[in-house]
Amino acid sequence: MAKLPRRKCASKKCRQWFHPVRNGQLVCSCECAMVVGREQARKSREVAQKAERTQQRVREKKERAAWRKRKAAVKPLKHWIDLTQRAVNDICRETALANGEGCISCGTKSAFAWHAGHYRTTAAASHLRFTRTNIHLQCDVCNVHKSGNIEAYRAALVERYGEEIVQELENNNTPHRWTVDELKEIRLTALADLRALKKQEAA
Repeated sequence: MAKLPRRKCASKKCRQWFHPVRNGQLVCSCECAMVVGREQARKSREVAQKAERTQQRVREKKERAAWRKRKAAVKPLKHWIDLTQRAVNDICRETALANGEGCISCGTKSAFAWHAGHYRTTAAASHLRFTRTNIHLQCDVCNVHKSGNIEAYRAALVERYGEEIVQELENNNTPHRWTVDELKEIRLTALADLRALKKQEAA
């Protein structure tokens, strides 16, 4: 049988050249075989531990998602209405400001605080609370101290949209019971529009 070619010992602590006596022999001695065996066992443990940590992270992620889902399920409808209203108000207000608009009622372009004012209030027409043609930029004086300054608000709406559209808004009295899924969809759309607006402003 021909002598097998020399090779380096697989043990990192040895790395001496030797002539293997059989095919597949990687080490030069029993001592080196034990060293390599321990190293392989250590690597196997590390791989197994890494896999376990990955699985643990996946389990924890699923548990957190399930917990959030359970938590969301017990939140009252008002919670989702408030979240959605905030997002819709934000996009209506920020869009108007980005377009250089002033208060829909008095026309001022300077205010202590800017509001997203509803023409038909959420108390009187909850079904229109997220309708963007019902929500416009208002200064704090008109929105709060003048209770919306509705007469001037209406005149501005007619000028902007026309009498027919305003009357449709005023005559829309069909009640609507919001669902959580609807509210989530409306909120996500508003947030996406707000992100797009901010990105456009930053460009």
